[in-house]
Amino acid sequence: PISLFAHRSNSSPIPSHEQGSQQQQPWQRQRQQLFQQEVENDKPAQALMVTIQDADYPAYNGQTVTIGSEHVKDGTEPANTWWAVSSSSSTSSHGMPPDDLIELTHLHEPAVVHCLRTRYAAGLVYTHTGAILLACNPFRTYDGLYSEATMKRYWEAGSGGGAGGGGDNLTDDGSRGSLSPHVYGVADGAFRAMMRAFEDGHAGNNNAVIASDTNAPFADQSILVSGESGAGKTVTTKIVMRYLATLSQRYASGACSRSSRHARYTPASTAAAYDREGGIEQQVLQSNPILESFGNARTVRNDNSSRFGKFIEMQFQRSGILTSSNIDTYLLEKVRLITQSRGERNFHIFYEILAAADGGGVAAAASQSDKVALGLRHATAEDFAMTSASGTYDRRDGVHDVDTYQDLKDAMLTVGFSEEEQMGILSVPAALLFCSNLTFVDRREHDGSSELDCNNPSLPNALDLLGVTGDALNDAICTSTIVVAGEKLRKVLSRDQATKALEAFMMATYGVLFRYIVDRVNGSITAGTLNGASSADDTAFISVLDIFGFESFETNSFEQLCINYCNEALQQQFNRFVFKLEQQEYEREGIEWSFIEFPDNQEVLDLIEKKHTGIICILDEQCRLTKCTDQTFVNKTYETCEDHPRFIGSDREKAHGCFSVHHYAGPVEYDSESFLAKNKDELPKETTDLLLSSSKPLLRELGEMLSTLSLMSSPSSADNGRIVKRST
Repeated sequence: PISLFAHRSNSSPIPSHEQGSQQQQPWQRQRQQLFQQEVENDKPAQALMVTIQDADYPAYNGQTVTIGSEHVKDGTEPANTWWAVSSSSSTSSHGMPPDDLIELTHLHEPAVVHCLRTRYAAGLVYTHTGAILLACNPFRTYDGLYSEATMKRYWEAGSGGGAGGGGDNLTDDGSRGSLSPHVYGVADGAFRAMMRAFEDGHAGNNNAVIASDTNAPFADQSILVSGESGAGKTVTTKIVMRYLATLSQRYASGACSRSSRHARYTPASTAAAYDREGGIEQQVLQSNPILESFGNARTVRNDNSSRFGKFIEMQFQRSGILTSSNIDTYLLEKVRLITQSRGERNFHIFYEILAAADGGGVAAAASQSDKVALGLRHATAEDFAMTSASGTYDRRDGVHDVDTYQDLKDAMLTVGFSEEEQMGILSVPAALLFCSNLTFVDRREHDGSSELDCNNPSLPNALDLLGVTGDALNDAICTSTIVVAGEKLRKVLSRDQATKALEAFMMATYGVLFRYIVDRVNGSITAGTLNGASSADDTAFISVLDIFGFESFETNSFEQLCINYCNEALQQQFNRFVFKLEQQEYEREGIEWSFIEFPDNQEVLDLIEKKHTGIICILDEQCRLTKCTDQTFVNKTYETCEDHPRFIGSDREKAHGCFSVHHYAGPVEYDSESFLAKNKDELPKETTDLLLSSSKPLLRELGEMLSTLSLMSSPSSADNGRIVKRST
């Protein structure tokens, strides 16, 4: 840890005292007496000098900074100065570092890092920086951190003091109380701000309010959860949703006053009784295990990484009761079905259905029955190409697939999936497991064309689960239909082409299944499911955005470009919001200040998205033209962007089809292989026709969804489902 030794500019270093001691130390009394003498003699307080001693930070080690005398009050150093006798000591004259970084006198890297590190070592994983809450993932469980008792403290503090948005435990005069920073405080602040807006006569649609009064409270609230991969975004999102759902349960139970300023805490027994009645809150919360099973996977850095983004809108009535929720998803990483890096896994669902019967008891017996029905009685992850390619089969976070499978089944039942629907959904990933093992042989004509290997042992199971015939699957995978001069021509594919067609079939099928699950979940938690439908004037949303973190791997492809582009847009929004908000606060308080030029990453966004010259626009244009390849895209990108200050490239990178972008978080090199195919994200007509011909009702419904999506797609690929909803 960084150790700060402080001393007056004209005296020797001041010794330290033991952390947590409540008694005033002799040296403190001496300093107090000295200060009193200075005041009596009309002498100004002297400045303090702080010497940084930390070998881990050579750039700062040994440097001395001065704390101005205007910050030295009552003969003591500012609250953000720590005294220590050695680098191993974390003691200070003020105990822990401040819980808000804006209280630091010198807001530089060593002070920030030391503050966060010291709090983290003491088990304090949350730290404020103004209206923002920073969380350092502890990668372990802290007893009581998210307990009901902890929730009660933030609930009572918020209801008693009217906590405002973005800050926990704020009293009526706006000052921060005794509670430590916590994600519960952020969630409670959003809820209280919404309720205050309701009480002041404002509803969720604030367009008229904005026009008439820019300072009017907003009923609709948003919480942005951002951070790098593995930072804990998904868990944080679930904690926020749980807290908001708990508030709703207590209001719905009748134990809370309809005034958020006078609400009372409700015992868990009351909330549990409401749960048993099938509250909408439980359905909303139980959507998480379902989406995690089908949309999360182990990556190099995170064992439960969300491989999609989600925007969750939780709708509340004026009474504070949660009435519905809606989930929008973005950028599902379908390519993970085909390839995973070493140390990574495919989506959790594949390992969960294979581990279904590994436990014991009644649940294990039921899971064994599921495995038999799916044709997976004795199968393991090592038996299938899509789950064994990376050589990684387990999770490092102590979570077992057999347990999450049972969580999935329980969640699907809570949300409203019947047993028949559940088995229909689970049969699709089971079918894809067998499809990943399919192989091809040369046709008898020896013309380079191919067909399915009828002797492959996985073929019968694949056909049974898909509900199609061998000829139908062979035609869909090994042939393609092209239209020339209005006439349809049937072309037989080579082995490599058939393999690509099989991969496209698997990705399209899984992608539309994920969309079906999200739609089905939304159908169970839509408005009007509790106490009747509400008008727009009587409702408001608290929205939570959980999006990918910035990514930079050994090999970065189209998916990483989309993810990092999204993070660039969020970073710009974050910068503008934070700095603009802070400077508006200065104006309201009448503080003299000069405008601060805050960091702007517009150059990066222009490089990626600018019309005609941006990387994405170049890619869209290449996709529309015939005979274009990934290499022609790279050549055009270098030709257009090589003089851009944020574009990095060399002849060697260009020859290998690579280029680099200097993002706000640092430079990232992208490999352009398959950029065009991934950007097109074409929905194969053969896949649609195959699913429509299935004897399985769910697969036919998926085929209808694919058909509709094909009709909705524009002739160009620009809006065909990759960055999807760029304005969102």
